[in-house]
Order: sequence, then structure tokens, then C-alpha cells
Amino acid sequence: MDIASLPYFTPLVKDYLTRFSEAPVREFFPIAPDAPQEQMQHIIDARIAREHTLAPTHRATVVKSIRAYHESLGSVSEAAAQNLKLLESPDTLAVVTGQQAGMLCGPLYTFYKAFTAIELAKSLRERFPGHLFVPIFWMETEDHDLEEILSVHVLNAEGKLESIRYAPVAFAANPEALWRKQAGPTLLEEAPLNDFFEKLRSVLQPTDFSAEVLDLFQRAYAPGKSFAQAFATLLLHYFGEDGLLIIDANSRELKSLASDLFRREIETSPQLSEKIVLQSVKVEETYHAQIKPRALNLFYVDEEGDRLPIVEKEKSVGEDWEFFLKGSRKTFTLSELLSVLETNPERFSSNVVTRPLFQDSLLSTVAYVAGPGEIAYFAQLAPAYEWAGLPMPLIHPRITATLIEERLERIFSKFHITPEDILSDAHGRNTAIFDAMIESELVPRFESALAEIDRSLETLREKVTQADPTLDGALTSLKGKVLTSVRDFESKTLAAERKRHVTTKAQLDKLLAAILPAGELQERELNLVYFLNKYGPRYFDLVKQLLRPIVLDFHEHHVLHLKDVPQVGE
Repeated sequence: MDIASLPYFTPLVKDYLTRFSEAPVREFFPIAPDAPQEQMQHIIDARIAREHTLAPTHRATVVKSIRAYHESLGSVSEAAAQNLKLLESPDTLAVVTGQQAGMLCGPLYTFYKAFTAIELAKSLRERFPGHLFVPIFWMETEDHDLEEILSVHVLNAEGKLESIRYAPVAFAANPEALWRKQAGPTLLEEAPLNDFFEKLRSVLQPTDFSAEVLDLFQRAYAPGKSFAQAFATLLLHYFGEDGLLIIDANSRELKSLASDLFRREIETSPQLSEKIVLQSVKVEETYHAQIKPRALNLFYVDEEGDRLPIVEKEKSVGEDWEFFLKGSRKTFTLSELLSVLETNPERFSSNVVTRPLFQDSLLSTVAYVAGPGEIAYFAQLAPAYEWAGLPMPLIHPRITATLIEERLERIFSKFHITPEDILSDAHGRNTAIFDAMIESELVPRFESALAEIDRSLETLREKVTQADPTLDGALTSLKGKVLTSVRDFESKTLAAERKRHVTTKAQLDKLLAAILPAGELQERELNLVYFLNKYGPRYFDLVKQLLRPIVLDFHEHHVLHLKDVPQVGE
């Protein structure tokens, strides 16, 4: 369905997805999202030229790190091994996507992003047969926003939305305290995991697949594993056979490859931020700015593992350049900070501004598969790539889709509505649809009565004004008050009518929970575990089958009917 008709995307994203060539958004990206051949070839050539300027040890270190990470998970598929071999060559290019390491891989959009990257890499191989492309998933393990990744959302046996939360002991003991540890390396704990999976088991509808599916997730998310390891294990279960490579760049070896980038940010601060601010001003003339840069766009991981922003201290004329860590008393001179960078680069962590630059300084990125929020912040980052001396990649939108279960089809047929009707109503309120579903005659009767009242009062106007011209305005005021009173009475009557239709309301609630859970697009809320539990542990393969023909079509929001996919075993 037409993305422009949906209230869930910002004007910038809608223009990027549907009318790039004629909209102001084109000024902020070096290449159109549909990757015209000549423009894409230019990015490929620029990227390969840069790769050939790097020391061979750079790529060897990256490949070695990815291979070692896969081996540590016990999962190097034949397809992944082939892609690792290809990646050893400076002529092999990367199609990258990424996400935070959320519980059970987070919402459906994580699955969609990874699959879009895999299929885009295949497409580029076909379009540019002289080049090789491999899909890489960048795990964002350094962010300390643990709150964002703790919860999983599923539908319970009654079709209602439920949130299951994993709560680490320290987090549960003091939920108001600011969590400063990096989320990815945080170890999973036995008691909170038991509570999490027990709640998940109690919420999900029991099926023939429940035991096997929950065992799969519990093996991935086991005590002693980190969030990142668990996330990667599950992601490779879904996509290992597709050759997806996973990188966790939070290591001394990979941070050392980016030390020049980090050093430049420190030494030239706030130059990078000023460039982004100037770009943001241009963006905000038409759209909105998604990110706000800091003067210095790096964090520091201290001896306790806290990830703290590095802030330049205010100084008077003649004073040395000094920095402090926000939230602590730790201070550095410029030379001290650069000395730590030299000896312990793993202590430095990128923020939303420098993360893409860090990523694309390590990898031979020619395309990045982005969600709507990421598209918006990349609109601000073209000057950042220029500052870093990096070719800005194609920003390719991930597929956006809603899965419609067969159980919902009967409700749509019964009330003569469609998923598109539900999706088009702003943020799941759907009061107009509900009024149509209850097939009430109240609305047309009230409309008829209102029209008749308006006509009757209007027939008085000529005689009233003849009696006293000043009564014309009073009649208009009276008519407005009467019509408003009738409208208020209509609302109360309709509310009473809705209460009488409990079953119909329950069916609408089921539709909303499945299609717009919490008033958001399904892909942003529901976890894949709900579908695997209901339809089988390999059902993700059938979802891929459904997505594959349209996964690179980002111009529409796709409504996918699961009844069109064979069931497991067929």
C-alpha cells in the first residue's frame, strides 16, 4: 500500500521512499535509493579505490575478527565460509545493515533488515557481474541503553499484546539508576532468564511447536552468554545458510584500525559537529533533524566499564586543552587522552554520529540497509563522510511489511474491511472503522436529523432579521449551540452502542493487536517468536519465501497474507 498514506513515516522518509527525484530530500544524499547504474558504479569505484590504499593488514584483521567471532559461536556455515574467503580480497564489497543486540533479536524489523541486506547483495552481484558483494550485519553492542533492548512483545492466546521483560538483577534492584554499561557485553543471568522464559511460556498459546521453539531460544539465550553472543547465535540460526556475516567491532583489534578516525575527532573537535549542524539547518528548512551531534562525538569506557561522554572543558586564553568524562570526576589533557587512544583504543566508543564512520572505515561498505529513523539521520551525515574521507554508501531502505495471519481473514471478510483500512487510520484508533463494523443506523439517522435541524432553523432567518436585524447573529449562534448539543448527544449514543457490541469490539481489538500493536506498525513491536511458536520453528524460511519477490521494493508498505504461504510440512 502507498507509504504516503500511512501516518507512521515522517515527511522526510516518505519523500525518500516515494518521490526522491522531485523532493528536496535529494539534496542530502549522493545517490538515489533505487541505485541508478551510473551512480552506483561511481560509489563502487570510489570504494574499491579506497580499499586499495589500505594496508593489507587492515582487511586481514577485519576478516580474522569476523571469522573468529563466528567460530566462537560454533557456527560457520558453508555460505559464510565462502563469503569470508571473498572478503579477503580488496575487490569484494560489503552490503551492511545493523541493529542493537535486543532480546530474542528484537522486533520483526531486525529480521527484515538482515534479509534485505542478503537479497540486496545478491541483486548487486547480478547487476555488476565484475564485482563481488557480501552481506554483513553490524551488531551495535556498545550502546548503553539497556532499557531499549530488554522487552519482547508477543500476542497471547487471546490475541492481546503482551510485553515480556528480561530484568538483570542490578537493573531490577534500581530501575531508576542510569545504566552506563555497554549492553552487548552484559552477561545474561540465570534467575532473570528463568523468569523471562517462564513468563514467555505462560503468555504464548500452547502449540505442538512450543517446546521445540522455546528450547531453541533458551539455548541461544543461556546464562553466562552476553547479549551480543545470544543475539548473534539466533541471527545466524535464521540467516547462517544465507551467508550472512556478523561483526562485533567492540574489540581492541578493530578499534585500533579506527584510531586515526578517533584521533581526528578529538584533535579537531568541534569541526565535525559544526559541519553536521550546518547540514541540519538545511534539512530543517523542509524536514526534521533526527540527531543532535555533541561537540565531541565519542564515549570513553572507564575502568568500571561505564560508558561516559567525553566533554571538552571550558578554558580561558592560554590554558591547556582539557577534557572530562560526563558523570565522573575523571579529567584528561589532550596528550593524556591521545596516549590512551594509542595504548587502549578499546576504551573509545562511537556515538550516533561517528558509528557509521567507524563502521565504514572498517568495512568496504557500498550500501547500508536502513530503517526509517536511520534514513533520517543519514540525511545529516553527508558532510561527515566528506570530513572522514569516506565514500558515502547507498542508503537502501529495508522492506517494510505487515504479516496477516489466516485467522484474521475471517474478520476482514465478515465486516467487509481490509488490512489497508486498519493501517490507514492514524495510530490504531480506528473509531470510524468500528462504527462501520457494528453496522449501526445511528450515524446516518443523526446526520439526517442534524441536516433537518439546520434547514429548519435557517428557514427562520428571513423573518427573524425582518423583526430585528441584530438577531441574525444570535440565530447563527443558537444554531451552532443546538447542532453542537446534538453532536455531543450523538457521541454519547454511539459510545453506548459500542458497549453493546462487546464481541465486535473484541474482534476489532484482535485486529489492532495483530496489525497495529500498541498503535505502531507490527514490524516495530512483534517478535518472530510469536510466529515460530504458532506455525513451526522453521517458519522463518517460509516468511523469507514470502518476502523474497518484493524484499527490495521499498516504495510501498507490503501487506503479506500468510495464507498464501504453504504450512510447515506441505
